[in-house]
Amino acid sequence: MSKSNNSDFILELEFKEWGETNFRAVNKFYKSQGHKGNASGDERVFVALKSSEDPHQLKVIAAVRLVRYQDYYWLRSLYVEKKLQGNNIGSQLLSFVSQNIQQAIHCFPYTHLQQFYKHNGYSLTSLNDLPHALQQLYGRYSTKSDRVLVMSHI
Repeated sequence: MSKSNNSDFILELEFKEWGETNFRAVNKFYKSQGHKGNASGDERVFVALKSSEDPHQLKVIAAVRLVRYQDYYWLRSLYVEKKLQGNNIGSQLLSFVSQNIQQAIHCFPYTHLQQFYKHNGYSLTSLNDLPHALQQLYGRYSTKSDRVLVMSHI
């Protein structure tokens, strides 16, 4: 359990890695946040959970998906429930991820998220230093937006 502070409330959070049997709940959360992607069987999915109105049920309030390539991961789709952003939940979730994944993690965050990722141990990475498969993937992402960075947690 971890506590997240806001001047109005304290959240009791639980961080877990979820398997495919729980992907439906994760995908429902992503959809509620306006994200079109879905968790799939080739990904590792980590979530932050809090108690819901039903005391026997936990609610997804943050999730992140990681795709494994050879000896590294590509981080995608880190979302925190909109009304709970700014409460350190995303940072706590990334900390939990780094405790459970020992390989390098690469990501393509938007430029406005650079400080968030830097605060969480990620650094800017040259496109040439990325594994070839991710260089190609970044090429597709960068054609959609010029506001995408390359960052890594090694």
